[in-house]
Amino acid sequence: MVFIFRDAQHAWNPTPEEIKTWAYSEEMIPEQDWELAVNSFGNIPMICTFVDDKNCKHIPFFLSSLYVFTGDIVRSEDIQEIEKLKMLLDKVTISAESEELTNWINRSKGLIKQPNTYNYAYWGLGSKYVKWER
Repeated sequence: MVFIFRDAQHAWNPTPEEIKTWAYSEEMIPEQDWELAVNSFGNIPMICTFVDDKNCKHIPFFLSSLYVFTGDIVRSEDIQEIEKLKMLLDKVTISAESEELTNWINRSKGLIKQPNTYNYAYWGLGSKYVKWER
């Protein structure tokens, strides 16, 4: 067994290197609702590369974390955060390769335009947009 995180508290403040190590490991999710720990504007481009990389062992987890990220920002109604999200989506659109990532980008843009369509089942933890079987 490989220990990626020193302890549970450290798992809630992971470095990009630790997230990447976990992405390609066989380890189980370090903490319940860990999507909330990895989601940040700085980590999203890296998370997108994991979703596009078939060698990543945890694609459904990272894809779900992207939906949670969008849902939380749109639901917050914070105009500055939503504008930041729009710019981020434009940035990751350029390099998106997979259908899954492209779908997240397009669905996110749609939710930003129509925030009243937010549904926790799709934009919350365990998103129904994600196929969990591998």
